[in-house]
Amino acid sequence: MQALSNMRRNSTYKNNVIPFSWVLFLILYQFLSTIYIFLTPLIGFMICYLIFLKIDHEREIEEYSLNAYLSFAYLVFIVLNKGFYLFSGIIFLSFFHRIFVEWLQTSFRCKNCVIIAYVVAGYLGVYGTNNLIAYILNEEFFIFGWEYGLYMFLDSIIAIVVFKDRIL
Repeated sequence: MQALSNMRRNSTYKNNVIPFSWVLFLILYQFLSTIYIFLTPLIGFMICYLIFLKIDHEREIEEYSLNAYLSFAYLVFIVLNKGFYLFSGIIFLSFFHRIFVEWLQTSFRCKNCVIIAYVVAGYLGVYGTNNLIAYILNEEFFIFGWEYGLYMFLDSIIAIVVFKDRIL
């Protein structure tokens, strides 16, 4: 009986299962967003989330967590699933973070405005990056439809609800 009392449940397995269960849910969501046009692809939300992960990484000077790597992989998956060029989201994110993130944080005092700016910049930036790549490759440009406005609006609402407690 003494041997059983020293046994403890290991919680590290649960810490690894939760991010992968989110990834499976988000992949299923991406497939559903391909079928149903009114489900947003979450490009702007993921750009916003990755910007917040980068800000946290710079403040705490730690290595990136598993969430950051899974988020990068998911952003690549979204971009490929929607027919954009490979790594166009990552290319835009790297330029946007280097040039505009600090300026947006200092220019806007309204936290919700900054979150909305990240989401809108995410959609417009990925669209612009893909059109730039299409121009370089002499391919046909992507069409900017009304769906992007709807996606920006819905992603902004989701990002404001999820990131309302984040410190900028």
